Amino acid sequence: MHTIEIDDETYASLEVLAKREHSSVSSVVKRELRRLPGLRQPAPPVKLPHGYKISVSPSEQFTMKDVYRIEDENDMRGLA
Repeated sequence: MHTIEIDDETYASLEVLAKREHSSVSSVVKRELRRLPGLRQPAPPVKLPHGYKISVSPSEQFTMKDVYRIEDENDMRGLA
C-alpha cells in the first residue's frame, strides 16, 4: 500500500463521487487511474459463438457506437 497527497478540494470531490456510487474513495481513485492512457491493460477479447471478437473493459462504457463498429469490422451489419 502507498500513500499519495491529494488537495482538500479534490479529495472532497472524490468523496462526493464515492458516496454517490456507494463506493470508497480508494476504489474511485483506482478505477479512474486505470483509465489513464499507458496504465490500462487491454481487456482480453470475448469469443462469441458466431466467430467474431469483442474487446470489453469494465472501466469503459459499451455503447451502440461500439456495436456498430464491431458489426462493421466483422461484416455483420444488419444481421442481428
